[in-house]
Amino acid sequence: MKKIKSIALFYNPGRENAVAYTAELEKRLSGAVCVCKICVNSVKKDGNGLIEPADVALAVGGDGTVLHVARRAVSPGIPVLGINAGSLGFLSCITQEDFFASLSDFLDGKFNLTERMLLAVSVRRSGKTVFGPMPALNDCIIRSSEPRAFGLKARRNGTLLTKYFGDGLIIAAPSGSTAYSLAAYGPIASPELSVFILTPICPHALTQRPLILPADKTVSVEMLGTKSGRQEFTVSVDGQENFRLEKGDIVEVGEYPDRLKLLVPDSYDYFAALRTKLRWGER
Repeated sequence: MKKIKSIALFYNPGRENAVAYTAELEKRLSGAVCVCKICVNSVKKDGNGLIEPADVALAVGGDGTVLHVARRAVSPGIPVLGINAGSLGFLSCITQEDFFASLSDFLDGKFNLTERMLLAVSVRRSGKTVFGPMPALNDCIIRSSEPRAFGLKARRNGTLLTKYFGDGLIIAAPSGSTAYSLAAYGPIASPELSVFILTPICPHALTQRPLILPADKTVSVEMLGTKSGRQEFTVSVDGQENFRLEKGDIVEVGEYPDRLKLLVPDSYDYFAALRTKLRWGER
């Protein structure tokens, strides 16, 4: 990467350490030899969801902050670096202390650039698109407002895959394979893959298992609902953008046309993060 001249700085105002760190970070960036143009945004108050042109976007917070910024940075092609001020910090890949220690390398453009695929989530109702396409770095979750099972019918490029009956369905991108999908016993997918992971939530059948599909064709999920018709259903994008569904709606998930650019330090190792943060391989 070239030297960093402009930064869009996002933080989570709900985390005191993120607020304090962002204030200190702004001071250090402003006092750097390379004078930076800085745009500071609270993730709660960034208005219309647009992101100002910048060489890089910094997301100070937990993984939710990175998800928030990623959906805004992907189309303009702005690289995102997550600085962990949360708990797990799987997407926010560098600690606050380590970022300060490597600030000069960051400003000199010496961090590595990686790419991640995103989902493109839409809802069709009576043949018309009523939601989306919305980018999702982690996942798209179809669920009910009540803890009661309901029916879904999944197709791939128009061909029937299967029917689900349970508490819902997760469609995850590789980045989201270590999130809710993993908690529902879905597989881990290496982040450089282009796949969809379909993980049923509490299925009412011992034969229903997670499914991995190549992302070259659209997956559509039809809301069959329940016989009573009294439940409310929602599709949730990255757990942050929600849309109420009706019986007969079709949730369509394809591959988003743009890839998210993520910045990581030289020391970053995805599988080391699995071992340390998720205790992968421990007995």
